[in-house]
Amino acid sequence: MIKMVISSFYNALIDYEDAIPTSTMLEIERIRNKGILFSICTNRTKEELLEYNRDFPFIDYIVSLNGSLVYDVINSKVISKKKLTSTNINKINNIFNGYKITYYTEDKIFKKYKEDLEVLKIEIEIKDEKEIEKLNKVNVGYSIFKYNNKMYLEITNSRVNMFTGIDQISLRNNIHLSEVLVIGANNSDKAMITNIPNNYVVESNSSLLKLSNKKTSDNNSKGVEKVLKTIK
Repeated sequence: MIKMVISSFYNALIDYEDAIPTSTMLEIERIRNKGILFSICTNRTKEELLEYNRDFPFIDYIVSLNGSLVYDVINSKVISKKKLTSTNINKINNIFNGYKITYYTEDKIFKKYKEDLEVLKIEIEIKDEKEIEKLNKVNVGYSIFKYNNKMYLEITNSRVNMFTGIDQISLRNNIHLSEVLVIGANNSDKAMITNIPNNYVVESNSSLLKLSNKKTSDNNSKGVEKVLKTIK
């Protein structure tokens, strides 16, 4: 029995118009009326998702910034938050000196680093995935994100990922991982696809497809909605 659904946001839930189809919203409402939690995971800040949640509330929890922040939407409460250490941030800044770097706090984005910032994620525009090797001597977590023909290296605390965030929500609600269904679309979703048996992958992500035996269509073809309709 499924008690919680976790879906990626970008590339999975919202369509080409940057909106959630009405029919998908109705499916989300249907499963929530059955007592099933509906949660979102994203590499962005929680504030971006809360904008979508204002007029028609549909989100129970948010796992944002690749697992660095877990947020209880219903009670407007941060469950957990894990920042990067200033030592690691300074190492990263030195290694990637001259690159375009973006720093994410809980709900804001900065282009310049200041010592008083509580940085949860760093995003660096790169040209080649091999540039990940520059992080070999830095104890951090990382993934690759591609958007608009550009490639970004996403860096977080080594102790967090999408799965660790989901695990905290599950424990908080006494939900076994076998009762969780996840829908992944981005490379940062690898940990949750690997660790949660009930999983679907958006077919446009070839690397994630290697980790799952179930696939669904992309956001423009209501892939999340198709998965939700399998829940009776």
